Amino acid sequence: MVTTFVEPNRPVTRGLTYASQPDYLAQFAGWIENAIMKRRTRLQLGKLTDEGLKDLALTRDHVEADLDRYLSA
Repeated sequence: MVTTFVEPNRPVTRGLTYASQPDYLAQFAGWIENAIMKRRTRLQLGKLTDEGLKDLALTRDHVEADLDRYLSA
């Protein structure tokens, strides 16, 4: 016999439990947040001076190639 757990203040659902049901809106919002953060980071790298890029072991050519690839997509 299987034990059934009923969480108080939540409707009883058959099949998937409440916590494991997909939340597509939250997934979409997370994807948008990640894309915005990635864009902001790449644009900030483009604004760094050559000395700042040198501290990160990058060159201006690497950053410009990455920006060109990102902006052309």
